Amino acid sequence: MTSKGVAGLAKEVGDDWKEHAYYEEVERFMPDAWKNLIWPVIGECEFSSIVDLAAGHGRNTEFLLPLARSLHVVDINKENIDFCRHRFKGRDSHVRYVVNDGSSLSALRDDSVTLVYCFDAMVHFDSDVVRNYLREFFRILEPGAHAFIHHSNYTSNPGGRWMDNPNIRNFMSKELFAHYAHKEGLTVSFQKVIEWGGNPALDCLSLLRKPNPPRRISGTYTQREEMLFVLAGAHESATFSLARPGTVTLEAHAHAWCGQLVVKQSDRVLATFDVHAEQAQSKQYVFEAEAGELSFHAEDRGDGRGEAWVKNIDIQWRKADAAPRA
Repeated sequence: MTSKGVAGLAKEVGDDWKEHAYYEEVERFMPDAWKNLIWPVIGECEFSSIVDLAAGHGRNTEFLLPLARSLHVVDINKENIDFCRHRFKGRDSHVRYVVNDGSSLSALRDDSVTLVYCFDAMVHFDSDVVRNYLREFFRILEPGAHAFIHHSNYTSNPGGRWMDNPNIRNFMSKELFAHYAHKEGLTVSFQKVIEWGGNPALDCLSLLRKPNPPRRISGTYTQREEMLFVLAGAHESATFSLARPGTVTLEAHAHAWCGQLVVKQSDRVLATFDVHAEQAQSKQYVFEAEAGELSFHAEDRGDGRGEAWVKNIDIQWRKADAAPRA
């Protein structure tokens, strides 16, 4: 579908949410939702730069405001943005208000956001709008950052009008959302199907993450298709630097000719992994590392087998120890 067509679908939904009475009706339920549904999922995310997508009258913004160093309040309707400006006047020195087209986030820079947040809004969005937003999330999220999305899990009326569905949910499912996220380069960290308005399994909460591979790998190593690097023996090595402390997840391709993979930082051995396997398979290893250069070497396990094949590396930064805003 063309970008104009997607924007039209977004406007069809957005037009129904200008100064809607629903905003005030559900405000009182927000503290319980935050405590029991939302915070258990997002509590370990990084809150430095947050996007509150489809903010409405700001009932979610109220909870995000003290967490963020910078907060982008986004809505398709100027009426809602004006309401939020008035609501948070005097508390919004770190807030940027954005009226968007309901399907893109062109006002935000690439790799600039640590959390995209959308609760009780995307449940109404057309699947093409959802897919477009997922593409935008990948663009604006920092590597390693998250998107927390509350979306529909309703599939009983394909091709039908969203206004005719329970709680005016649009067509979407847990599985389709995960599929779209994967297509746009995001990984699914968490999904939970939830009840809404007395309808069991109507919705889903999904936490997505933008992968964070090493930016630059140096050294002397063998390049092989579908591998990040291959260490064909003790004479080869691969190195990259961590900008700050983090958890490193490494996926190796283990097979009969592999030996041990040794990870060092300076002269200290961080970890040694046995990547030998009689049947070819993937093995995953996780270790902690401080800021600085990491080096990878292959060693003979004692039987003449001393290769190491690395498929992927993903880095999860340790959460910044920043105090919430007063």
